[in-house]
Amino acid sequence: MGVFRTKQVYPKEKVKVAKLISEVIVSFSDKLKNKSVKFEIGMDENVTVNVNYSLLFSVFRNLTENSVDYGGDDITIQITNYHEDNNFHYFSFSDNGQGVEEEHLPRIFERFYRVDSGRSRKEGGTGLGLAIVKNAILSFKGEISVRNKKGGGLEFLFSIPK
Repeated sequence: MGVFRTKQVYPKEKVKVAKLISEVIVSFSDKLKNKSVKFEIGMDENVTVNVNYSLLFSVFRNLTENSVDYGGDDITIQITNYHEDNNFHYFSFSDNGQGVEEEHLPRIFERFYRVDSGRSRKEGGTGLGLAIVKNAILSFKGEISVRNKKGGGLEFLFSIPK
């Protein structure tokens, strides 16, 4: 017999993104303080998307956790709403940490893929965080990509429906 899979439908609601991000920051407050991580949020407090709150929380939580765990100490995380059109808001989530070698970028969203398996194991990572991020964004009917920033660090660009 084959495996029967149903497509999970998550309830949608209007979510104020800046408020959700502030809740993610509070959930990491001790870790952020210990590693001297700063946040710069560039968006209007009324930017609203129509998605499942828990899934969107997991997107920002996993991106934040990766930056904090692998970006190094004294980094700055920037989150901006850099564009919008009739259907989507476009976001950038970046840090000025260590970044990732170009050869790893095409696989970074794969389940269980680790850029440095020794470091991930030591830090307790499972290799699922960015796979969760990508699947959540795709479930919203958005898109996501990643690139290294010129000055160092990673930048994730993604769209979320209004």
